[in-house]
Amino acid sequence: MKAKNILSVVVLFLALGLQAQEKYYFSKQLDVSYEEALEKLKGALKEQNFSVIMEAAMHETIMSKIPGSKMDPYIILGACNAKIAHTFIQAEPNMGLFLPCKIVVKHVGENRSEVAVINPEVSMSVTGNAALAPMLAEVSGQLKEVLSSL
Repeated sequence: MKAKNILSVVVLFLALGLQAQEKYYFSKQLDVSYEEALEKLKGALKEQNFSVIMEAAMHETIMSKIPGSKMDPYIILGACNAKIAHTFIQAEPNMGLFLPCKIVVKHVGENRSEVAVINPEVSMSVTGNAALAPMLAEVSGQLKEVLSSL
């Protein structure tokens, strides 16, 4: 990689306020089927005042669109805390591009699943709107709480 390209990547990370150890998601593996993980997740989201407003069975879509393809169960949820979403949109009108918060539930083995949730502090920091930082930290904390309760 040329020095100019490396410098560009470093500048991008600094501009976004990212640190090398930060990931764009948080995850947890569970010793339950993906169906059970999905149900537990929905209950945990409700406890944190999130509603599931979108659910997509990606494995079904992919297998129906690509003949002969195989894919383990992989569900994408869109979760929304309406009060927080409203505040985000008031502060940053195009924030809807990042909403709802995405969550993946996937089969990783027999009676083994993984739940991965977006890290809003990383994904939404690209707005460059410093006023959002406290809200992003709040949502990240709530999503971490969802994971820890599973």
